Amino acid sequence: MNKLKEKIQRGETAFGTHISLNDSTITELVGNLGFDYLWIDTEHTAIDLYCLQQHLIAARAADVAAIVRVPWNDPVRVKPVLEMGPAGIVFPMINSYEEAKKAVESCMYPPKGIRGFGPRRAIQFGNINLQDYFAHIDQELMKIVQIEHIDAVQDLDRILTVDEIDAFIIGPCDLAASMGKIGEWDDQEVLAVYQRIIDQVHAAGKPVGVSYGACSEEVIRQWRDRGVNLISIAADTDLLFLGAKSVLDQMRNIFKS
Repeated sequence: MNKLKEKIQRGETAFGTHISLNDSTITELVGNLGFDYLWIDTEHTAIDLYCLQQHLIAARAADVAAIVRVPWNDPVRVKPVLEMGPAGIVFPMINSYEEAKKAVESCMYPPKGIRGFGPRRAIQFGNINLQDYFAHIDQELMKIVQIEHIDAVQDLDRILTVDEIDAFIIGPCDLAASMGKIGEWDDQEVLAVYQRIIDQVHAAGKPVGVSYGACSEEVIRQWRDRGVNLISIAADTDLLFLGAKSVLDQMRNIFKS
């Protein structure tokens, strides 16, 4: 069973962070810390298909769920990722009902969807019975869409009628930019839109989360108070930068005293 999906269905909050560097040792290291999931990003990074597969192998070794953000809502780009067997697929910039339908259909085999046949790692190279895989994959694979444009907010009622979507993720940076407020993700008008999205998604009985960069404890508390079900904070680059900077600052302070 998909442990991440089960946790969310129990009403618990799932904690994640982002993976953006190529070395799969990072996924193993971070995955062993106890996160509920790792968000492996292929939209804004140099992670190619080979690197992605190494990250997924490392995630399995660390027994942590791996969700993969694909570069775009393109069935051709999604297909090889599905064959690697991630716990979920994250679709960026889903702005309409039609785009949401296209996203989920790319994850499902006919007659429900348009996914081409060719599972490899997803069936453990033959260790999982194909008929069992077909019977359960639509329920097991998390199909996650990002709400990160004001157009998506305007069409959210229709998007929420796509039953196959398992979770929604707010993208604060692009959402603010689409409102003419780039870099102003804590603007009062933008904050009100966050809450509007969360309330609408919850009213439809669906989980909603956020993908955010490195931030203060206060910002994390704010998202908790808004009622998110998944929270993805910082990335491997943030953790490396902040950790290294902290050590360097400590050394400089100690040796100048």
